[in-house]
Amino acid sequence: MPSQGPATGRLAGLKALVFDFDGTLARLTINFALMRRRVVKLVRAAGVRDAELERLHVLELVEAAAAGLPPEGAASLRAKCAAAIEAVEFAGASRARLLPGVVKALDSLRREGIRVGVITRNCRRAVLTAAPHLLAHADALLARDDVPRTKPDPDHPLRCLSLIGADGTPAALVGDHTMDMETAHAAGLMSVGVLTGATGAADLRAAGAEAVFADVPALAAAILGGKRGPG
Repeated sequence: MPSQGPATGRLAGLKALVFDFDGTLARLTINFALMRRRVVKLVRAAGVRDAELERLHVLELVEAAAAGLPPEGAASLRAKCAAAIEAVEFAGASRARLLPGVVKALDSLRREGIRVGVITRNCRRAVLTAAPHLLAHADALLARDDVPRTKPDPDHPLRCLSLIGADGTPAALVGDHTMDMETAHAAGLMSVGVLTGATGAADLRAAGAEAVFADVPALAAAILGGKRGPG
């Protein structure tokens, strides 16, 4: 069941949805703990040992560590970390599948004229390995390597909305993680959580989720039901 309140009434007015990928549209299969261990090992080997930096998200950790190195060392660290990150992503992508009902939900939304975009901190090749036909069911995909700054930077979802022709329209960011809720608020979008990842409803709401659904099909049903009115 969605969270109740004024926010649920806004769903029928949405003209665009930007979806996270892992845990939202697809089963979460990336071993982020392994990814972090490999990146931390590379950062330490480069001579950067800072407990505060190591608490950052992996992509931000790499950039923060590289910023303290000479140009040649920074370039080397970025390249080694990128290779390590992508290796873990591809291993996960080989096992990933879109969640049940997602394709039908996305197609139903688009038939009703709602624009659909997908953003992710994963690399594009890994996403399309996991879901080769994703772009048959969405208007755009903006992965890590498609943008200068990934979420939680608000540029990521806003760039996606611009790409799908939904600038300035009522839109929501849909995700399974607290970062998605924070990104939505930073971008001025409605924040919608789904419970198909590792984050519970209470944590999503604490991070600012204005509505929470069991999954993407449940969200689509609520939006489309609201648009059509009572039967």
